[in-house]
Amino acid sequence: MSVTLRLSALVLACAAGFAAEPTTAAVVAATPAAHSPWLNVLGEVGSLVLGIIQLVVALGMAAFCITKGLQLLSRLLGGVDIWAEIKKKNLAVALLAAGVVIAYTGVIGSGIKAMTDSLMSLGSGSLFGGAVGLFSGLVQLVVAVMVASFAITVVFRVMDKLTENIDEKAEFLNGNTAIGVIYCGIMIGVSQLVAAGVSGIGRGLSRVLNAVVGALFG
Repeated sequence: MSVTLRLSALVLACAAGFAAEPTTAAVVAATPAAHSPWLNVLGEVGSLVLGIIQLVVALGMAAFCITKGLQLLSRLLGGVDIWAEIKKKNLAVALLAAGVVIAYTGVIGSGIKAMTDSLMSLGSGSLFGGAVGLFSGLVQLVVAVMVASFAITVVFRVMDKLTENIDEKAEFLNGNTAIGVIYCGIMIGVSQLVAAGVSGIGRGLSRVLNAVVGALFG
């Protein structure tokens, strides 16, 4: 065998040996990147910020629930001054007012929770996903506010039909504690059902919007 053939065989053998053993660069490239602990920190900070947003929104909505609820109650009772009745120690009106406020806060609270859950998609790193989460959350909060007023109004209308032989306004102004208790319980019970419905609407809306975005930009 000539010297040239021998050198060629040696070069090929060396090349085969190097090919059989992965280089350091190849090993590093093939090894999954270690998950940086700072990414976990950023994720937790993001969750904390969302929690703060939820708290701020909840505190802002608390004053709205009290004011709007009592205004609606006054209108449903024909313009009765709620605080004046409470000042006179009218327990019936006080119980009804408490039920209305609890109903408002329960329904709108479900909307705030749904909004926060939707905003969690902001941390996904997707611009469209974040926009969908923000829009969906705001819509759910608006729906909760509208549904709260509607539900309380419907309760009064239905009860008025069911108790045609009772003048609710007169009973409340006369301090009938019994009617105050029953209305308070009805308000709280109905609000729990409505809050569950608002949560269902929120989940459905999020899925629809995500599906639309996926179809358009997926």
